[in-house]
Amino acid sequence: MNTKVKTAMDNAQDMIDAGVDTAQRAVARTADRADEALSDSRRAAAEAEASIQAGLRQVRDAVPVHLNRAAHRAEDLARAGIDKARAAGTVVANKAHEVGERTTDYVRQEPAKALLMAAAAGAAATLLVTWAARRRAERY
Repeated sequence: MNTKVKTAMDNAQDMIDAGVDTAQRAVARTADRADEALSDSRRAAAEAEASIQAGLRQVRDAVPVHLNRAAHRAEDLARAGIDKARAAGTVVANKAHEVGERTTDYVRQEPAKALLMAAAAGAAATLLVTWAARRRAERY
């Protein structure tokens, strides 16, 4: 073989070897970068998971406190409502007692008028009941 051809072949082989080396280095660098990106992604995922778990712990710890506070507030409101209902019941009972005493006094002072008023009230009630029953019977 001729020296020029051999030299050209050697040069071509050297260029091929250099290209292979360059390609291998490029592949290695790309693989390293991919590994770094994967590691970074895993680290970020682990940090996100830790952050989420910390947030969940905070929520879990805070919920009983807020529920307890709400339960106490509800109990306080219930007690206040019961106290107001008792007070209103006492006021109504006192007024009813007062009206009853006034009625008794009026009956003692004016027995004839009281009897006529009671009869008139009874008659009016009878008329209303009769009228309502008749209307109901007509409807059905």
